[in-house]
Amino acid sequence: MERPCLSRRHALLLPATAAGLGGLAACGPEDEGFGTAAPLRADDGAISLDEVPENASTLVNFGGKEPFVLLVRGAGEDIAGYSGYCTHNGCALRQEKTELDCPCHGSRFDATNGEVLVGPATRHLPEVTVVIENGEIRREQ
Repeated sequence: MERPCLSRRHALLLPATAAGLGGLAACGPEDEGFGTAAPLRADDGAISLDEVPENASTLVNFGGKEPFVLLVRGAGEDIAGYSGYCTHNGCALRQEKTELDCPCHGSRFDATNGEVLVGPATRHLPEVTVVIENGEIRREQ
């Protein structure tokens, strides 16, 4: 199940202007809220460790109820996972270099540790447990 970018209630409150319609278009299902920085897809529930660059952060779609996870990889098998959803209203985040941006209300998070940089979000991204088995990264359920 994909999370909506805007709740139905919030969408109805948008003024019927070009800006309001543009806001809805930005959250369309074709980009899943990620804009041009689409997440890597782990269609079978796992992704090769080789696909995640060292010393970088990468959004991954693991599938399932809340599929989007931010993987922060150091060197080798040093890896941490964080939720890929804004703690303010649950919108899917998009990655912009070293920050994660919420397209719904403008919150920004540090892509290296999940800390809030700009509100309205006030809580850091929760950690997600990931495991490495046989060279593949899986989200622990």
